[in-house]
Amino acid sequence: MKSILFSLILCFTFVSFGQDSDKSQIETTLNNYIDAFYKGDTTKLKLAIKPRLNKFGYWKNKESGAYEYYAHMTYDKAMDFVQRMKDEGRTRDEDKIRTVEVLDIGNHIATAKVIAAWGIDYILLSKDDNKWMIEQVIWEGPYLNEYKDDTKTATTTYYLIRHAEKDQSDKSNIDPHLTEKGLERAQNWSNTLKDVKFDMVYSTNYHRTKETAAPTAKANGVEVTFYDPRNMNLKEFMASTKGKTVLIVGHSNTTPMFTNGLLGDKKYDMIAEDNNSNLYIVTISKDSKTSTLLKVD
Repeated sequence: MKSILFSLILCFTFVSFGQDSDKSQIETTLNNYIDAFYKGDTTKLKLAIKPRLNKFGYWKNKESGAYEYYAHMTYDKAMDFVQRMKDEGRTRDEDKIRTVEVLDIGNHIATAKVIAAWGIDYILLSKDDNKWMIEQVIWEGPYLNEYKDDTKTATTTYYLIRHAEKDQSDKSNIDPHLTEKGLERAQNWSNTLKDVKFDMVYSTNYHRTKETAAPTAKANGVEVTFYDPRNMNLKEFMASTKGKTVLIVGHSNTTPMFTNGLLGDKKYDMIAEDNNSNLYIVTISKDSKTSTLLKVD
């Protein structure tokens, strides 16, 4: 009966952090790149582009409708351009026209797509010293309505849970594994949420949370992305997960705190130590934010 009731509830539900995740690092780099040009911020540009940057684009001729080669931009020219934007007061705080999408990640290189006020950029990145930075950019402009993707109006759904039962036999161990009961609960979460297709699964970097997240991540064919709730940019997180369905595994204090942050409201209190069954479902659409708290034993 509980399973049927839970399934019915799910049917009516709209279905920097992550330092160990290449995807999170790349998304941070892409957002730094956009912010640099929006806000005239040379510091963020230095964090985003390599000195051997090669950037050029095509601008649509209003009269002919043809795209014409526009300009070549080196690292120095990019820095000068961004500084000039700031000096001339031509900056903006733009969130409506901002999309970052990681397309593919290799061992040392990656591809990505950015939509911003000027148009659309396809970007090549490389990784040195564990830092992903932009090598090359090819772009077209100006910004057109058809650049808008579904994430601008789509619903985002977050499922937040605390880790399952942990081994408390050694009180000095700050990173214990799950108990047998905890491992069973982790698998039960995967079974309970089997009808939900998760795009992303996030976990803090502890054995108990990773082991809780693992079955659901495996069932959905996604990797677990690590996050640090003590050092994260919630605004960037929500932008990078917009339009997605996301599982977030945390702790008795961080899970309700994270839920409250997503809602922008102090709605939920800390979870009791003996409670590993809370499921918070946060649904965010263009015009509303709603949440549901369920207990799943």
